[in-house]
Amino acid sequence: MRIADQLKGKVYEALKDLEARKVGVAFSGGVDSSLLAKVCKDLGKQVTLLTIGFLSQRDFEISKGVSEALGLNLLHDLVPLEELEDGLKTALAAIEFDRLVRLENCVSFYYVFRLASEHELGTVLSASGIDELFCGYHAFKEVFGNERAMRSLMTTLVETAKKDKEEMDKLSALFGVEYVSPFLSDTFIGFAMDIPFEFKIKGKDDDMRKHILREVALEIGVPKSAALRAKKALQYSSGVHKAILTLTKKKGFRREKASYAEPQSAIKTYMDSLRVDLKQA
Repeated sequence: MRIADQLKGKVYEALKDLEARKVGVAFSGGVDSSLLAKVCKDLGKQVTLLTIGFLSQRDFEISKGVSEALGLNLLHDLVPLEELEDGLKTALAAIEFDRLVRLENCVSFYYVFRLASEHELGTVLSASGIDELFCGYHAFKEVFGNERAMRSLMTTLVETAKKDKEEMDKLSALFGVEYVSPFLSDTFIGFAMDIPFEFKIKGKDDDMRKHILREVALEIGVPKSAALRAKKALQYSSGVHKAILTLTKKKGFRREKASYAEPQSAIKTYMDSLRVDLKQA
């Protein structure tokens, strides 16, 4: 049996035990979330796509086009800059803040969960784990050719994704929403990690990656525009990173006032100030 056929079976199997019939899917219009949404639809779920944006509605148009091609309902929310600080405070109060990327992803999902709750969606799914397992991240290009380093990177990223999911569970609980990441199950992880790297990444200049997953996506009917869309990290596709940076500057934080030397020092100093506010509240 072709590896692509085996993967296709495992993708559907990862969702076979999901009891909820009515689900929301955190949706970007890329291959991962589109594949997840299509599989849920094929399994007879009532699927609503959930897209969150900050500052710009540009990515809503991408999500809208793919949702129409999939024949699925799309809900979206553009979070005003003046609301973002409240979301950041809520996330900081709930999660273990170990790095900026975790916070950006968590605050994005905070608004996804809020949107789901507003529309009485009790279960939200995400395709977390796909980038980690199929070489979706740029870091895999840097270690390409060194199988031990690639496998070590994959293992580390999967463990990080699991920990991040635990933090997001804390935010979903605020809205009484169940957060499910089917591709982070031990069974799916075990299968996906054994797929040879040659099916995932072709070289150091491979900007697409995730090739076998894209092949499966096309075969099950994911629109080509989504299946072949290049990877863009959530914090950039949603605009949350730029929005936090804009808010940081608006609040008067500049790098020269920060106590950190790295490029994100102003943002980190702003986050430190919010945590101080939370302790004093």
